[in-house]
Amino acid sequence: MTVEGSSTEIAYIFWEAETEFNHDLPDSPPMSRSSTPLPETRRETLRPRIGFVPGTTKCSPHDSVALSVQDVPPYLEKALFALGLHAEARTSFITYWLPSFLKHEHIAFRFIPQVDYEASAPLDIEPKPDVVTRVFLLFEGIPSDWLGCWEETRQRSLADVSMWKGIVGVDDTRQSDWTLFRVLEWGGMEV
Repeated sequence: MTVEGSSTEIAYIFWEAETEFNHDLPDSPPMSRSSTPLPETRRETLRPRIGFVPGTTKCSPHDSVALSVQDVPPYLEKALFALGLHAEARTSFITYWLPSFLKHEHIAFRFIPQVDYEASAPLDIEPKPDVVTRVFLLFEGIPSDWLGCWEETRQRSLADVSMWKGIVGVDDTRQSDWTLFRVLEWGGMEV
């Protein structure tokens, strides 16, 4: 890839969305679920969601994992590895979000399915990549006195982190094929 209007080659793209909710904007239309069947692991692990609508989508005890803040980085390291992120991407992801995590004692989080994220944040790249992997984390702080309401998520945190591959929709085989033009995007949002 090159910087538009120059011959400078880059291997990254950085963009940052506004995180403040603007109440003057019209409501987003409701999103319908993809017609793609849910992977078996998602059907067994989480209840289906309506999609991802920035500014309104939250974490819930039915679709998230909740951990004490000191357990979040090692969990994310394993989950991001399962999602196919290489060492530098995993390190950058955790390093970028760690200051936001440390504001809380406990964190509830979930990864957004790529199909839902794509509907809210379309990505157009030329030339077209062979594989696009988009990993987006939604998270929120959970006060200690609310942990009783999040017990289901605390139990889910003990499950195999590979469950996120089916939820996000990662194609391991193509994603790890070095002969293909692959794009990795990672991001997140505190709600």
